[in-house]
Amino acid sequence: MAIAAHDGADRADQLIAITDRLSVLISQEIEAHRENRLDASSQDWAEKEKLAHAYRIEISNIRTNPALLAEASDTQKNELKSKVEAFALLTERHAKALEASKDVTEGLVRAMTEEVASTRAAPAGYGSAGAMNSSKGSAAHSGIAANLKI
Repeated sequence: MAIAAHDGADRADQLIAITDRLSVLISQEIEAHRENRLDASSQDWAEKEKLAHAYRIEISNIRTNPALLAEASDTQKNELKSKVEAFALLTERHAKALEASKDVTEGLVRAMTEEVASTRAAPAGYGSAGAMNSSKGSAAHSGIAANLKI
């Protein structure tokens, strides 16, 4: 979904508004992650997806064809530039917050998997000579599987 702008000034105003709204939504998500509300990414998902898609298309189009902002005033261009730079920094903070949440979640899953594996022993079986093999603790036989390569 690209912006339907009348001219460069309108395009700049709309892109500034999109950047502002995305910044608010991403800031709210960062704060929610800080408060350990890990479901924050699902809030306002449809709006974030539409805005992010429009933002990506417009920024790409402007990089390819800077003349799209020809009718925009220097004030609009400077405001847009500063908002885009601030948004880039915000998305870096957002990525770090998501990475931290991912690390915590993976650590919890790993700890639970190791705990279950250590408390459950694999069933003893018979060896080739007919003697009973000793039981070995093994995560593979514990009844729980975890993909640790996520």
